Amino acid sequence: MFLNPLHPLLPGSKRPAGNCRRCRPPSTGARPPCGFPDADVCACGEAGRYCHGVRAATRERELIHRWWRGQDFGVGVATGPSGLVVLDLDDHNRPPPEQVLLLPGVDLTQHPDTELDRVRTGADVLELLCRVRRAACLLDTPATLTVQTPSGGIHLWYRTGDTSRYVQGAGRLGWQVDVRAGWSTAVAPGTVTAAGRYRIASHQDSPVRLPRWVALELNRVGLRHRDLAAGPPGRVRLPRPTRERGPRDGAAYAAAALRGELEAVASARAGRNDQLNRAGFRLGQLVGAGLLEHDQVHQALTDAAEQAGIDPGEAKAQSTLRRALQAGMRSPRTIPSPGARS
Repeated sequence: MFLNPLHPLLPGSKRPAGNCRRCRPPSTGARPPCGFPDADVCACGEAGRYCHGVRAATRERELIHRWWRGQDFGVGVATGPSGLVVLDLDDHNRPPPEQVLLLPGVDLTQHPDTELDRVRTGADVLELLCRVRRAACLLDTPATLTVQTPSGGIHLWYRTGDTSRYVQGAGRLGWQVDVRAGWSTAVAPGTVTAAGRYRIASHQDSPVRLPRWVALELNRVGLRHRDLAAGPPGRVRLPRPTRERGPRDGAAYAAAALRGELEAVASARAGRNDQLNRAGFRLGQLVGAGLLEHDQVHQALTDAAEQAGIDPGEAKAQSTLRRALQAGMRSPRTIPSPGARS
């Protein structure tokens, strides 16, 4: 097994182990009394304690041997510091949600051959994304480290070559698809929980490079880490209008409308969600008229919203955008010809 920053998991559990009462949060998800990781007053890390889970992960062999000596700990791998992205494909045996939530930001009505009635698990959703993007299925012949979870899920491990490029996100890429990255933990194969053992399910025993198209998808759904020190994002790229679907004057009209709506969203400082809703509806009308592509408009509006200070993965903003685009598409805008009388 490759050596990455590791930290102990409680015996029979996926939860991090803790060995210091002062650093133990009063409830799950709460901040520890010592204020870690925001405060510098906690000396547990320097003292070689594993109180802080993934943030205590280390490559130091001596420390790792000391932590696990005489203990039945599981093994947690710190994904971000390891330069890893893990696609966590769940199998929760739940009925699928409405179609628009299967692959957020992807208009599945433009892909009638996707067999949505067969989608039941996270693996099905990932396979659906592969078909929509016309990419080889990542599950047919796993070319990377693949781990079977005790609950029937699948973990696909990939390396990125960068320790801070991506952040974690649940459901952003797709229904029952979680992305483990940044300050997130991946359970190492061989770990045993109350539900069973995590087992390698591939001939490949180490992660391969993250496919470029998957990296682009992570960027699309806002899971690429943005370094605030690098300054504000660049100008929003304008998708090209779909000229073949309409006359030249219609394409010019759509281009001007697109530019105006994106600039209005990007510059909004108050009522940003209202502005996003209006822009989504108006541009959705042009999508419905066949003058713009849904996926490109969705991405451009997401980028513009990020410039306005809206988290691109924020559930409320994405719901507003999705519903606004759909409402606009149901009321396509009629573009008058240049010679028509008003």
